[in-house]
Amino acid sequence: MPDQSEQFQARVEELVAQFEDEIDRSEWTTRRYPKRFRDADCGIREIPALFLQKGTVRLLLDPIGYDIPGAEGLADIYLMPAYDPQASIYFEEGRWRIHYAFPADPVETRSKFETRSLPVEGASINQILDSIAEHAIP
Repeated sequence: MPDQSEQFQARVEELVAQFEDEIDRSEWTTRRYPKRFRDADCGIREIPALFLQKGTVRLLLDPIGYDIPGAEGLADIYLMPAYDPQASIYFEEGRWRIHYAFPADPVETRSKFETRSLPVEGASINQILDSIAEHAIP
Protein backbone atom coordinates (compact mmCIF):
# COMPACT_ATOMS: atom_id res chain seq x y z
CA MET A 1 0.00 0.00 0.00
CA PRO A 2 1.47 3.39 -0.97
CA ASP A 3 2.25 5.85 1.81
CA GLN A 4 0.71 9.33 2.03
CA SER A 5 3.52 11.04 0.13
CA GLU A 6 3.31 8.52 -2.73
CA GLN A 7 -0.47 8.96 -2.88
CA PHE A 8 -0.07 12.74 -2.88
CA GLN A 9 2.52 12.55 -5.65
CA ALA A 10 0.19 10.41 -7.79
CA ARG A 11 -2.79 12.70 -7.07
CA VAL A 12 -0.80 15.80 -8.06
CA GLU A 13 0.35 14.12 -11.28
CA GLU A 14 -3.31 13.42 -12.10
CA LEU A 15 -4.39 16.95 -11.16
CA VAL A 16 -1.72 18.60 -13.33
CA ALA A 17 -2.50 16.26 -16.23
CA GLN A 18 -6.20 17.06 -15.89
CA PHE A 19 -5.51 20.81 -16.00
CA GLU A 20 -3.32 20.31 -19.08
CA ASP A 21 -6.01 18.25 -20.80
CA GLU A 22 -9.03 20.37 -19.84
CA ILE A 23 -7.91 23.99 -20.25
CA ASP A 24 -8.83 25.98 -23.33
CA ARG A 25 -5.63 25.67 -25.37
CA SER A 26 -6.67 28.52 -27.64
CA GLU A 27 -6.50 30.84 -24.60
CA TRP A 28 -3.94 29.32 -22.22
CA THR A 29 -0.40 28.00 -22.53
CA THR A 30 1.13 25.70 -19.92
CA ARG A 31 4.48 24.45 -18.80
CA ARG A 32 5.37 21.95 -16.09
CA TYR A 33 8.13 22.60 -13.59
CA PRO A 34 9.48 20.14 -11.03
CA LYS A 35 8.87 21.05 -7.41
CA ARG A 36 10.80 19.38 -4.63
CA PHE A 37 9.17 18.57 -1.34
CA ARG A 38 10.21 16.72 1.78
CA ASP A 39 7.95 13.86 2.83
CA ALA A 40 7.30 12.58 6.38
CA ASP A 41 10.35 10.29 6.22
CA CYS A 42 12.55 13.29 5.32
CA GLY A 43 12.95 11.95 1.81
CA ILE A 44 12.95 14.34 -1.13
CA ARG A 45 10.37 13.88 -3.87
CA GLU A 46 9.69 15.76 -7.07
CA ILE A 47 6.16 16.60 -8.05
CA PRO A 48 4.96 18.81 -10.90
CA ALA A 49 3.92 22.43 -10.55
CA LEU A 50 2.09 23.93 -13.53
CA PHE A 51 2.70 27.40 -14.95
CA LEU A 52 -0.29 28.79 -16.89
CA GLN A 53 -0.36 31.93 -19.03
CA LYS A 54 -3.09 33.82 -20.85
CA GLY A 55 -1.80 37.03 -22.43
CA THR A 56 -0.01 38.92 -19.66
CA VAL A 57 -1.71 36.97 -16.85
CA ARG A 58 0.55 34.32 -15.34
CA LEU A 59 -0.63 31.73 -12.82
CA LEU A 60 1.05 28.91 -10.94
CA LEU A 61 -0.70 25.71 -9.86
CA ASP A 62 1.48 24.93 -6.86
CA PRO A 63 1.11 21.66 -4.88
CA ILE A 64 1.36 22.44 -1.16
CA GLY A 65 1.15 19.16 0.75
CA TYR A 66 -0.84 16.21 2.00
CA ASP A 67 -0.86 16.81 5.76
CA ILE A 68 -3.77 19.25 5.65
CA PRO A 69 -6.51 19.45 8.31
CA GLY A 70 -9.80 18.27 6.80
CA ALA A 71 -8.29 17.19 3.47
CA GLU A 72 -5.83 14.69 2.02
CA GLY A 73 -4.02 17.19 -0.19
CA LEU A 74 -3.80 20.85 -1.15
CA ALA A 75 -2.64 22.82 -4.17
CA ASP A 76 -3.00 26.57 -4.63
CA ILE A 77 -3.35 28.72 -7.72
CA TYR A 78 -1.27 31.89 -7.43
CA LEU A 79 -1.21 35.02 -9.54
CA MET A 80 2.39 35.65 -10.52
CA PRO A 81 4.82 37.23 -9.92
CA ALA A 82 3.54 38.30 -6.49
CA TYR A 83 2.35 34.82 -5.40
CA ASP A 84 -1.08 36.32 -4.72
CA PRO A 85 -3.34 33.35 -3.83
CA GLN A 86 -6.41 33.12 -6.06
CA ALA A 87 -7.92 29.65 -5.52
CA SER A 88 -7.27 26.52 -3.49
CA ILE A 89 -7.71 22.94 -4.63
CA TYR A 90 -8.34 20.36 -1.91
CA PHE A 91 -8.38 16.58 -2.21
CA GLU A 92 -11.52 15.77 -0.23
CA GLU A 93 -13.56 12.58 -0.03
CA GLY A 94 -11.65 10.94 -2.85
CA ARG A 95 -11.58 13.80 -5.37
CA TRP A 96 -10.09 17.24 -6.06
CA ARG A 97 -12.35 20.29 -5.52
CA ILE A 98 -11.56 23.91 -6.39
CA HIS A 99 -12.48 26.55 -3.81
CA TYR A 100 -12.73 30.01 -5.34
CA ALA A 101 -14.28 33.36 -4.40
CA PHE A 102 -15.98 34.55 -7.60
CA PRO A 103 -16.35 38.33 -7.80
CA ALA A 104 -20.07 38.96 -7.31
CA ASP A 105 -22.26 41.09 -9.53
CA PRO A 106 -22.44 44.40 -7.60
CA VAL A 107 -25.94 45.10 -8.95
CA GLU A 108 -27.42 41.84 -7.64
CA THR A 109 -25.70 41.58 -4.26
CA ARG A 110 -24.02 43.61 -1.55
CA SER A 111 -21.28 41.02 -1.12
CA LYS A 112 -18.06 41.48 -3.07
CA PHE A 113 -17.48 37.74 -3.49
CA GLU A 114 -19.40 34.51 -3.84
CA THR A 115 -17.31 31.60 -2.58
CA ARG A 116 -17.96 28.24 -4.24
CA SER A 117 -16.48 24.76 -4.18
CA LEU A 118 -16.54 23.08 -7.59
CA PRO A 119 -15.35 19.70 -8.84
CA VAL A 120 -12.15 19.73 -10.89
CA GLU A 121 -13.48 19.25 -14.41
CA GLY A 122 -13.15 21.07 -17.71
CA ALA A 123 -15.98 23.58 -17.28
CA SER A 124 -15.04 24.62 -13.74
CA ILE A 125 -11.29 24.77 -14.49
CA ASN A 126 -11.87 27.13 -17.44
CA GLN A 127 -14.52 29.17 -15.61
CA ILE A 128 -12.22 29.81 -12.66
CA LEU A 129 -9.06 30.47 -14.70
CA ASP A 130 -10.96 32.89 -16.95
CA SER A 131 -12.44 34.67 -13.92
CA ILE A 132 -8.99 35.04 -12.37
CA ALA A 133 -7.58 36.36 -15.66
CA GLU A 134 -10.49 38.78 -16.13
CA HIS A 135 -10.09 40.32 -12.67
CA ALA A 136 -6.29 40.11 -12.37
CA ILE A 137 -4.06 43.10 -12.20
CA PRO A 138 -0.69 41.69 -13.26
